[in-house]
Amino acid sequence: MTDHLVEAHLKFHDMNAPDDGERKVKDMIARYLAAVERRLPDDAAKDIIAELREAIDSRVEAKEAELGRAAGDDEIAAVLKDFGHPVVVASRYSGNDHLIGPGYYPWFWHVQRIAVGLAIAIGFGIVTIRALGSEEPFRAAFRGIGSALEIALVTFGVVTALFIAAERGKLDMKWAAKWDPKSLPRDNVRQPRTLFESAFTLVFDIVFLLFWVKVVQFPNEIPVRDGASAALAFSPAWDVVYWPILVLAVGVTVVHLADILHPAWSRVRSVVSIAGHLAGLGILWVLYQSQPLIEVTPVDGADLDEIARVVRMVWGIVNVSLGVAALIWVVTIGVEVWRLLRTARAPANPSQVAA
Repeated sequence: MTDHLVEAHLKFHDMNAPDDGERKVKDMIARYLAAVERRLPDDAAKDIIAELREAIDSRVEAKEAELGRAAGDDEIAAVLKDFGHPVVVASRYSGNDHLIGPGYYPWFWHVQRIAVGLAIAIGFGIVTIRALGSEEPFRAAFRGIGSALEIALVTFGVVTALFIAAERGKLDMKWAAKWDPKSLPRDNVRQPRTLFESAFTLVFDIVFLLFWVKVVQFPNEIPVRDGASAALAFSPAWDVVYWPILVLAVGVTVVHLADILHPAWSRVRSVVSIAGHLAGLGILWVLYQSQPLIEVTPVDGADLDEIARVVRMVWGIVNVSLGVAALIWVVTIGVEVWRLLRTARAPANPSQVAA
């Protein structure tokens, strides 16, 4: 849909449709185009989306001419459904060589992501439980990560075998026609998290949780000169925020598990993110008011001047880290608030996908 056609179409809705209906129509088309675009090759995506947008516009105009009024969200949903599910439409344009078959291949990677993501989530959950109950948690965690990857590979093979069997058995695919354009995720608001990104952050979450509950220990000494070092330890100030940090860390882990299973942005996820970052800012404020946060003690003959130098360095790093974390979280909250407001207004350009 060219820009002047978009403008004409929206003016038509301004005269004939209520504001809420107009926003729903624009938002639905934007979500549909975004869902197709993120599945296309980067070098051809813009041209393909322009072509698809123009085809949708022509179909909508024909529908409105038939109705004698502006098309509502139900009519727009019917038009988009006739075009096909975004997975199928993107497959038509992508030109992939199908290993499974054109009737099933569009769904192959879609199902694989869900199945493999679920397998990884279960595998990492098992890793955490085993590590917590092991006398050598760090070693158990690394062994468990290998097991989790094995589970993911087995899952991939099973899903592949099922799709091959479905194609050879000519399994009925009528269930794929039951999708509803109104339920499309808001990929036009934020790109979904990649499986690699979600899995990586989940591993980091698990390691932090193991560290926070003192199952895994990391070296805490820094050298001050040859033969002398200083030991770092949390001060009693951290005792006040121990449980809030643990609850927040568990919540973040759950969110990253959800990213694996359902990577798309949603209003609920945005509200949860805002609440979590506000809680994090509260924790940072309590910590900032409770200095010092790190205790430094001499090891192997470090003198008082050396320890004083280490103390100044460590406290400086801690204060800068608190400030940087606070700034990042404030920006994150602002971005999520902007996304919520954007979805309430509906995007002006249906093809624009926010990073």
